[in-house]
Amino acid sequence: MPAETVAASHVRTIPRTLAHRRSVSEVFVTSLDAVAEDAFVIGAQLPRMHGHYGDHVGALAARLDPIAVMEAARQASIALTHEFYGVPADRAFLVRTFNSTGADTAAWEIGSAPADLVMHGRALRKHYREETLQGLDLVLDISCAGVPLSTVDGSFSWVSPRAWGAMRAGFRKQLGLGEFQGAAALGARADAASVGRVNPWNVVVGQPYSVDGSTRAALVADTTHPILFDHELDHVPGNLLIEAARQTAVSMVPELRPVLSVTSSFGHFVELDAPAECVARFADEGVGPTVVHCEIHQHGAVAARIDLEFADDATVSEPEVNP
Repeated sequence: MPAETVAASHVRTIPRTLAHRRSVSEVFVTSLDAVAEDAFVIGAQLPRMHGHYGDHVGALAARLDPIAVMEAARQASIALTHEFYGVPADRAFLVRTFNSTGADTAAWEIGSAPADLVMHGRALRKHYREETLQGLDLVLDISCAGVPLSTVDGSFSWVSPRAWGAMRAGFRKQLGLGEFQGAAALGARADAASVGRVNPWNVVVGQPYSVDGSTRAALVADTTHPILFDHELDHVPGNLLIEAARQTAVSMVPELRPVLSVTSSFGHFVELDAPAECVARFADEGVGPTVVHCEIHQHGAVAARIDLEFADDATVSEPEVNP
């Protein structure tokens, strides 16, 4: 069926199990349709207000959060593997890369209704082990009300519960860690406003500090957070790592600027019961847009690399308040 004849629906959310969410309220995907081999039309809806993705200082609170859009794309990517590729519901997913390139359009402005997103998805590559499909490279072109919003792409694979357990046990053994018993005690959080947040509960880093030309901040992974830890995990999830990078980068950029693009790659797990740190540096200043390179360090190695591109200038202003 041609993609142009299929309209995304925004009437109800898909089953939460397809999106790997426990909370129904955290499911953003609203429809899944296959329009050709390895081609899809997906609906999603973002609320006008959200306890985590809507918690930003100043006028940034009047814009959609690019990481919320990435979360909707993540849910869509997982859901379509179950719906159209027969991936069993018990599989655990591993993300290698996850990127978002934003279009600087008015579609980011929060209006008088929830944001109904339309995603046109394509599977660019299939990964096999022998003859068994075990991963996909996907790209999703995302619009809102017919206006381009962003393009999200990622590469991911899935494994059985048995393979996951063996993988996790082997990795922890390499680090000299025993069986996971629970997250370590939380460190002190950064001042919320200094990292672009209003609610301290949404702060995921310690107070950033400068050393050797870089800005560093300890990870604060609060497993009681109902959104970042929607369900029980034995490692720090990728969306928290991206958020830690953003908060560290925001502390470095003096003007109120939205993030336009995110590029991320994940080398290995970040453990909840060991200290980890975000190390951030500006790219070449004065050349092109403002880009902050971030690395997540743990056990003397780089676990993830995350780059954030900010708008060239303060493109948003404080909203007017009517008396």
